[in-house]
Amino acid sequence: MTPPPATLRDLTLDLIEALDKAGDDVEAHADVLIARTREILRLPALDQAVANPAWSDLTAGGPATGWLYQDGDLRIVRGTMPAGFTLPPHNHGSWNIFGVYRGAVKYTSYRRLDDRTRSYHADLAVAEDRIMTDGDVTILPSPPHDVHTVTGLAESTTTLLIARGRFSEVREHYLVDDHCYVLRPGDARGYTR
Repeated sequence: MTPPPATLRDLTLDLIEALDKAGDDVEAHADVLIARTREILRLPALDQAVANPAWSDLTAGGPATGWLYQDGDLRIVRGTMPAGFTLPPHNHGSWNIFGVYRGAVKYTSYRRLDDRTRSYHADLAVAEDRIMTDGDVTILPSPPHDVHTVTGLAESTTTLLIARGRFSEVREHYLVDDHCYVLRPGDARGYTR
């Protein structure tokens, strides 16, 4: 007898177990967390599942996000973005796991080099710079090294962002070449307004 196929809930519970073991040190447990996330990314039809609540850009074909899973502790946010759409360099105030379900993105993350003692000042160095496609996963570390940007490359790209706890209510949007940031209010999607 063939066992029933895994569901999003089953695989999310496996991921939660791995996250409980990792605690705040997600980088030290990256191999296991990435493997568990890839199992989720292999599920069929995640790009068609109901994501609620759903947020979208005001323009047709613009970016959209919504929760595929949310239990008050862990959330899995599905995002879609068209080619050329860029989220500017920003932070979340928390680690997260980011994966591409379908499509392609240019993903860049940064490490903070400054000591954060000067308001609005930030010296950043590229930590990871790559093109991510179907099934690729990365882990964005905890603050202050949770700075990243992503640009949609494929006609349409579907991504998953996995996080625990709340993101910061006020986020930093970085002007990398100018060594500074602006403060912007965040929202429940993990994005800034």
